[in-house]
Amino acid sequence: MKLNTAPLLVYVLAISMGLLLYPVVAGAIADNRKPVDFGKELISDPGSLSVITEPKTSASENTGRQDEVSPAGRICWQDPASIVSFEYRAKGKSCNFPSSSQQHVSVQLGRGIGTKGEILGELDGVRVDYRLSDSLQLNGIAGYPVITPEDLFNVERQVFGVSFATNRSQRTWDLNGYLIEQRANGQESGKSTGGAIRYLKSGRSLLAYLDYDVAGNSAGTFMVSGAWRLPYNSTISATLDYRNRQMSGYQQKFLQQSMTATPGWNWILPDDRLANYIADGYREVTTLVFGMSHAFSQHIKLTGDFAVLEAMNDADAYPAATAASIEYLYHFKLTGKDLLLPGGMNKLDVRYNVTEDERTSTAAFDTRFAINQSWNIASNLRADYHRPVLERAPRWVASPTVKMEFRQTKQSSIKLEAGGEWISGLNDIAEEGRSSYFARLGYQAKF
Repeated sequence: MKLNTAPLLVYVLAISMGLLLYPVVAGAIADNRKPVDFGKELISDPGSLSVITEPKTSASENTGRQDEVSPAGRICWQDPASIVSFEYRAKGKSCNFPSSSQQHVSVQLGRGIGTKGEILGELDGVRVDYRLSDSLQLNGIAGYPVITPEDLFNVERQVFGVSFATNRSQRTWDLNGYLIEQRANGQESGKSTGGAIRYLKSGRSLLAYLDYDVAGNSAGTFMVSGAWRLPYNSTISATLDYRNRQMSGYQQKFLQQSMTATPGWNWILPDDRLANYIADGYREVTTLVFGMSHAFSQHIKLTGDFAVLEAMNDADAYPAATAASIEYLYHFKLTGKDLLLPGGMNKLDVRYNVTEDERTSTAAFDTRFAINQSWNIASNLRADYHRPVLERAPRWVASPTVKMEFRQTKQSSIKLEAGGEWISGLNDIAEEGRSSYFARLGYQAKF
């Protein structure tokens, strides 16, 4: 019999919220003679309840009127004598409770719950955290996922999940695990379980991640990555990645945030090429990447990586094309800071991609200068060269752009942008080319 975990998670979270909110409501009723305190971020009295709001005008603070307040805010409750804390967030603003060794359970309710760097990600709904000990914590979520900051609220898309996380033992090892179910239009759209084990130090680091597709009964992603800090400001890294479906954005952000523990250890997987192969869900892609980073000084840094990507087609979906597709990708980037002017940034980015069908070379040069507090200027020059293997018809594409910004105040600015694109290529008869230009003028104001 197939077990539907979504209703079970809803029941568990609902019962947990009821048990947790009982002392909150009881404490508020018993102490209802005290007026509600507006404008403070935390009420330290045990068992007190505070509505945190933002006044519309500064005059409301002087008059003490409680009717001229913004409806957006947060509700914070914490009882230092118990194990419970409660938080309601309307715009993702945290209550910033002080740490307490007695606090074992916390409930968050509202918009933007969680953080982008956590393995469960952000959501609009409810989250319950239960700390079993100083080294182990359990988490549960139910609500609507926040995919991007610009993503609109969609009630037809739900997410339910549980996870556990251990604190790093002696600031080195830690373990994270999760079970997540996603639903769209009342139907299950995905269910996965997995975890990550991390060994994070500034000198050497290791990260292993596994995601298993429960619905498809197959391994979704397996990744192992490590970095080693060498003398003379150098770092070498290597990553082995296998996947047959796209990694969730919040899980990728969790892994990317882990790599910041070692300088020079970055996310160097070719995401655009991986997405191109596994978009239809009928390919398995294995990627091996080697990276290096060297800082010549505080102003000049060189990074580079080499990747081998092998995509295997599904024999059931592609009976006539079961051979593997292999790509080789080379990437080097030279970065300079404060070379010509203080606050300036210069980047030279060179890429070379080798596939069975074509050879592609790309070079981009970016410059950014802060002339003064009001004027900023940025320019970009990009050139691409495509050469198909079977046809003798190479193609050049060059696209320069220049941006200028005049910032009157912190809330308003004027932007001017101009650029163009030149395309030149060969066909069977003669050379052909075309060009285009653009210019934009805009004004931006924040209210």
